[in-house]
Amino acid sequence: MRLHRCWPSHFYLLALHPEVQQRLQEEVDRCFEENGEEPSLDDIYKLKYLNCVISESLRLYPPAVRYERTACQDFVLGSTGIKLSKGCIVGIPVYAMHHSPEYFPDPEKFDPDRFSDENIGSVRPYSYLPFGAGPRNCIGMRFALQALKMCLLHVVHSVELVQTENTKVPLKMVVSFGLLTAEDITIGVRKRRRL
Repeated sequence: MRLHRCWPSHFYLLALHPEVQQRLQEEVDRCFEENGEEPSLDDIYKLKYLNCVISESLRLYPPAVRYERTACQDFVLGSTGIKLSKGCIVGIPVYAMHHSPEYFPDPEKFDPDRFSDENIGSVRPYSYLPFGAGPRNCIGMRFALQALKMCLLHVVHSVELVQTENTKVPLKMVVSFGLLTAEDITIGVRKRRRL
């Protein structure tokens, strides 16, 4: 997973949704007030809305649009009767699943509360796959999430991300080598004035 491919989409979504950004800023500001200028990783992991924002951003703009796996033996998929022969390549359409109303109601809407403690139970298993799932999921998942949390924490605490006249809505996305990137992300940045 290339982190530089993820951060711009998080910033973009926050710039387009000031109400989400404000709620996140309130949570982040409380964290700094309670824990000082260098919150510990334990303190940061407790930020529930930050986790929701990251999860929803990764749902809308997963870094990989699909995964491929090769069957290492003949296999029947559960009770479906679908048979996979050894050597068969199976494609998992991550982007399509993340944008399907079958799995996520109103799938084009940026709604971090989908991943709140109250709603996470409604997310069907194996329908949210920004890092894959199971024993062959992304080996860098923990590092990537930690880096995203640290980055968003400090950015949201320091500046306000804003939409400008040059901000493209919607983004024009490009798929290159199975990775999803935006052709151009332009947003504005303002220094925050905190009381």
